Parts: sequence; C-alpha cells; structure tokens
Amino acid sequence: MSKPLLIPWLRTKINSGQCDGVQWTNPEQTEFSVPWKHALRQDSSNTDILIFKAWAETSGNGRAHGDHSVWKRNFRSALRAKGFKLISDNKNDGANPHKVFRWPETSASGANSAAGSQEQDDPDLSEYFPLPTQESQVVPNFEDYLYLPEDTVFSEHPDHHDILQECLMGLNIGPDTEGTAGFELPPEQQQLQNPAVIGGHALPGQQQFPVMYEGEAGLPEQPAGPIEGAVGGAYDGQFAEQFKHSVNNTRDGEHFKTHFRISVYYRGVKVLDQLVDNEVGIRLVYRPQLTGTVLDPGSGLSLVSLPSPGAILDQTQANLTQRILDKLGEGLDVGMSGSVVYGQRRGEIKAFWSRSKFDESRQPQEISKLQPQPLYMFKEFIQGILNFINGKESPPSSLFFCLGEKWPDKDNRPWDRKLITVEVVLTSMEELKNMAVGGGASSLQSVELQMSLEEMMDLY
Repeated sequence: MSKPLLIPWLRTKINSGQCDGVQWTNPEQTEFSVPWKHALRQDSSNTDILIFKAWAETSGNGRAHGDHSVWKRNFRSALRAKGFKLISDNKNDGANPHKVFRWPETSASGANSAAGSQEQDDPDLSEYFPLPTQESQVVPNFEDYLYLPEDTVFSEHPDHHDILQECLMGLNIGPDTEGTAGFELPPEQQQLQNPAVIGGHALPGQQQFPVMYEGEAGLPEQPAGPIEGAVGGAYDGQFAEQFKHSVNNTRDGEHFKTHFRISVYYRGVKVLDQLVDNEVGIRLVYRPQLTGTVLDPGSGLSLVSLPSPGAILDQTQANLTQRILDKLGEGLDVGMSGSVVYGQRRGEIKAFWSRSKFDESRQPQEISKLQPQPLYMFKEFIQGILNFINGKESPPSSLFFCLGEKWPDKDNRPWDRKLITVEVVLTSMEELKNMAVGGGASSLQSVELQMSLEEMMDLY
C-alpha cells in the first residue's frame, strides 16, 4: 500500500470539514488553523486530536496506536518537512487554543493546485519512518542509521588483539561484588539507617516495599529551553487557575497519577518508543517473544521488552549489546508508590540513573538490587515548579538510565554514547512542565496558586 501524499491529503481534509477547528483562515486558502490544546486542559476532548489521529491512521497503514502527543509531534514534523510555516501560535488562548500555518510557498494555494504537483520529489524520513508508538518495534531500516564513530572505545587498534574481550572487561555485567571497588556515593546520597515505606502507600496490585529514604541528590537539572512558540506574558489569573486545576488532576488522594513513555536507545539511536498507560509502573526486560505490553500479575507492572540488536551492522557493538541484554534477567522496575517514583534492579546487569541526560557529575548512581529506592518525589517536582515561577529553570520530567555501563563515568562520556540507554518520561509531569513553560513564569504569578502548591508539598 503506497503512502498518501501529505499536501493533497491535508487539503482534502480541510475542505471536508470533518475535523473540528481545522479550517481555512483566509479567502485565498493559503492559511489554515489547527486546534492545539494541552491534554491536561479541563475542556480537552477527542475532537481536538482528530487531525493528528487521522494522519497517524493514514500514514501508518490504518493504525493509530499510542500517545496523542506522538501523533501531534509526527503531524507537526510532517508539516515542517513539507515547508509549512507556523505564522501564529495561539496554543495558550484560553477560549480557542490553536495554531495557524501557511501553505508552502513552493506549491500553489490549497484551492487552485492539482494534487499531483504539490509534493516534492524528495521523500521525508519523518513521514516514511514515523516514531513508533504503542507497539514494541524497532525503527524501520534501523541498520541504515546506526554506525560507530572512529573515535570510540570500539576503534580498531594494532594493540587490540581481542577488541570484544577488552570491551567486555569494562562492562558491569558480573556478580554484585565485581566492578564496585572504590565506588562510593557522595555523602548527601548515603542512605539513612531507618527504613521507610516509599510514600507510605502502595498502589493496587503492589506490595508495600520497605526502602531506605535518601536525601536530595543535588544533581544538575535537566536543561529545558522554551517550548516552541512560547512567550512570557503578564499575570493571567485564568491561566494560573487552569494550571492549578491541571495539577489537581494528577492527584488521587495521596497518590500521584502518571503514565510512562519509554524511549530505548542503542548507542544514541532510538530503537523503541512506547507509551504505557499503567499508573503502577513498568518493568524493562529482554523477552523478544513479547508483543505489545504485557501485565505482570504479581507486581501489577507492565512488561516492556527491549528490542533485539540483530539489525546493528557493527558486530562488536551488536555482540556487546546482546551480552548486556542476556544478563538483564528479571529486569529493571520503575514504578509509582504513593507520590514517589522508585527504581529497583532485579537482574544481574547493573543499572545507573540520573534526572539529567547531561549529568557531568562523574558520580554514577547505581540502582539498588536489595530494595526499591526513591528516584523522584512529586513534592520535588512541585518545588521545581515553584522555583520556575521565581525565575529558575523548570524541573525535570524524565529519568535517564544506562544499562551495563557506569554512567556518568570518570571520562564523562555522554549518555548517548553508551550501548543501552533508556529515557522514562513521566507524562503527567511533562504535561505540567510544558504547560508552565509554554505560558511563562509570569503567567503563574498568583499568590493563590503558590499557596496551593506549597500546601500540596506539605501533604507528601
């Protein structure tokens, strides 16, 4: 089945009026509007995403599984690739959040051109290889994009009589007693002596895990520049109230509600992008026979299998990656307990984590195998929002993991140069963060909002 051309498809959709809010905005039919609501808005509905879903279904051979934000991102990427220009960004309009785009200058107006003349000859990779969504799948033609730069530890050298064995010696895939000599967490991360249940609560389907509470790690915050089109503005009581309502929607008593979006990378190349709508959490495993998302009945966690590295052309990298995957065993848990995101290693392979992919501390933080450990508390995120309102950076909304290799290491090698890395996005935090950054700190300058956020922190 051939892929439809975006430009004639989009013109037909606009003229049909099938998608609410997708309409021409000028008589010449060279500009059109698209609804652009935050998913956490109280008035958001399925009609707001019809155009994004329609393109996902059309470009994905009739299927549109997964995260609405992925559909929106792929649609926006397709527009950008074909030369559409954003001329008006009104996504923060309280009454009618939308964006206005201009038709590509290289093609005639939407009203007067023949469909066959609208498309450029060069294919758009973002359209032909859209971001994988709900299904566990490797990016198509993965082998065409993955390679090893020459300045890595895998480079050929006359002295490297057995490069594979030398590389394996540096991997943390042995028993717990290996590879840990001389490594000690900074004093502020040392565990206290008295164990406590994470968050004081367990979600349905989970046992209450006794864990050691750790103080703040003091890690560098995840860099976060302004969202596309975001501008600051004067105090807007309506927006502050809307933000407060959105924060409350993430809470269920003393529980924080979120879904998880998992992105897996093999040496910086994304091989899996999957949304898991399970508020209990996920367990990363290597079970190639798994298809889709499978629920583990004992823990309530959703099993997510990492892809096979068979498509990697470089055999050294492929062998090393496979070696790590084979040692993953029962996997790595990332879950919610009360208002705390926790992690626990269950397999033989060591795992390291940070709240920033640009962590340059050179101090690797290993995920415990003995008991679940707190990784991120909801009240820390709320404190980060308060800090943002007062002029500081926005808080992180993702956790970053490295499997089988210490990271950050003493040589400060980047996260995306490691063999297997995983980003876990806490989608509720991401939506709140994007909403805050999109509206600007000044729009949240509300005494009532700040008092409400401070009261929330006291509850956790």
